[in-house]
Amino acid sequence: MGVFKRNGNYWIDYYDGDGRRHRRKIGTQKTLARIALKDVKVKIAKGEYLGIYEEKKVPFKDFALKTYLPFAKTSLSPSTLSRCKGIIETHIISHFDGFLFKITRKDVEVYKQKRSEEVEPATVNREFSRLRHMFKCAVDWGYIKNNPCKGIKELKEPPGRVRYLSHEEIDRLLVACDPESLLENPNNKNRNLSKLITAYLKPIVQIAIHSGMRRGEIMGLRWKDIDFKEKRIILTKTKNNERRTIFMNDTLLKVLKSLPVQLHTELTFPDINGNMVTVAFERACKRAEIDDFRFHDLRHTFASYLVMAGVNLRTVQTLLGHKDLRMTMKYSHLSPEYLQEAVCTLERSLSLPEMESNLMTG
Repeated sequence: MGVFKRNGNYWIDYYDGDGRRHRRKIGTQKTLARIALKDVKVKIAKGEYLGIYEEKKVPFKDFALKTYLPFAKTSLSPSTLSRCKGIIETHIISHFDGFLFKITRKDVEVYKQKRSEEVEPATVNREFSRLRHMFKCAVDWGYIKNNPCKGIKELKEPPGRVRYLSHEEIDRLLVACDPESLLENPNNKNRNLSKLITAYLKPIVQIAIHSGMRRGEIMGLRWKDIDFKEKRIILTKTKNNERRTIFMNDTLLKVLKSLPVQLHTELTFPDINGNMVTVAFERACKRAEIDDFRFHDLRHTFASYLVMAGVNLRTVQTLLGHKDLRMTMKYSHLSPEYLQEAVCTLERSLSLPEMESNLMTG
């Protein structure tokens, strides 16, 4: 390392922490060059070398698309990756258009405020969570020193939507999912429905109600994932990209055993996709006169009836595959009897010492 003069300007010559040589023009004053060289030496020793910020002037857009997304592709499920890519390409990149290391906490706050005026708090929080993870990776990978999202709180969200079917609605929906009901249409609007989707819709709905599986999980279900002997399904492709075990009741077991096996594929529901299921499902709901109901609400139906039957929330969390209990807490209002029993259990527990004391003195 050293200071040298060239063409009337002083330069510093040094090696960074990775052993790479650098030469940088400072100016016409030798004193400033010495100070700059000393500053570089200190930062290299402390692991804070400015080369991380100055030599790698990476535009945020390049980091997001060329570095972060390829990494996300290896750790996220296809559906989650698609949503992640949509958030980054549609909203985040257009707001953060400068260099990665120049983005400040204020920039993040401005983005959050701007988006909160356009969409619901839950949407803002999902986008902010993705942005925070991007900056965390940037810190971990040595692009920046600090995460500008640190200390910024998420917006308060209203209680999550819980729409589930009544017993009578379930009966009506299953009738409407019969192939004959789907194809019977005086206005000829259902002519485009394939024979496969009309044959598969009812078992798909039954599976969703009795397992709590997501639409994508059902579409990706393979015969080798199903263990009829142990009455279990092992999901390897989930929203959280983690394995999850589905325990089958007798109804679910019977539905799966009734399905035909196609020799050309390992999929349980081949040659159809999620959009086809959604279209057919919406038509079935309309025919059954069920309003404000989406396919994902079948998962809410599964969880709601578990809670109302007295199953504790931790168990429901496990069955749904929720990573955070707060996601499952939306169903807590459905179990007043269970909560009442809980406080009664506490009362009985606290009365035990008194009972034991009476027995001993008696």
